[in-house]
Amino acid sequence: MDYTLIRARKRTLSLQVNKDGVLIARAPYLMPKFLIDRFVNDKSKWVEKRIKEMQKPVAPKIEYFTEDELKLFIHNELTKYSKLMGLKHTGVRFTKVHTYWGTCAPSGILSFNLSLRYTPPGAVSYVVVHELAHLQWKGHGVRFWTMVKKYYPKTNEMRALLRHIRHGE
Repeated sequence: MDYTLIRARKRTLSLQVNKDGVLIARAPYLMPKFLIDRFVNDKSKWVEKRIKEMQKPVAPKIEYFTEDELKLFIHNELTKYSKLMGLKHTGVRFTKVHTYWGTCAPSGILSFNLSLRYTPPGAVSYVVVHELAHLQWKGHGVRFWTMVKKYYPKTNEMRALLRHIRHGE
């Protein structure tokens, strides 16, 4: 399998298929080439699947909120669920990223992707509850999911929906 190799001062080996369909492997400077080749070959099914996904026509996006409406909706949901869950965040940020819907920093600051405006209100509420739950439980263990599902029963449905919506614009 052909790929572009980028050596970097990092400890892990990773693969990426860029928007042009080019496979890129990132590897530590001292990692032997045969190990990189083996890794790429072991991930061939993932690569093929990723390339197929990229070739599918992209459905037009439905904008459920403007940016300002989204921010207001998130603030209202944070107020509502913070009280219900008995959790307090230290701040809120809005970002434009391509890899996640929301994050919870160790400092208690919650960040939300502005691309959430392309998701229905229920999905936004789920992301709010998910990030608030991280104030109590840092990982994605059983106790974390129990809490999320307690306060947002449609968790599984919203997770499935979010997997089919692109993060970035």
